[in-house]
Amino acid sequence: MRPAQLLLNQAKKGSGIGIPVELTPLFIAMGLALASGTYFTYKKFRHDDSLRVTRNPEQSNLKKVLAESENNE
Repeated sequence: MRPAQLLLNQAKKGSGIGIPVELTPLFIAMGLALASGTYFTYKKFRHDDSLRVTRNPEQSNLKKVLAESENNE
């Protein structure tokens, strides 16, 4: 008795991404690490007043440096 084409098709392995199930916790941990790193970096850049990311005239030292260089010449 020969197997039917339907039975042969059922025996084939489905095509998909061949990622082992054991790597799922690793992917979850790496995703959480990446998300938390992004969040805390954004939080540091956005809310830290000691960083000079945007224009902040009261923390600018440019006028003082230019005045000292003119006095030294």
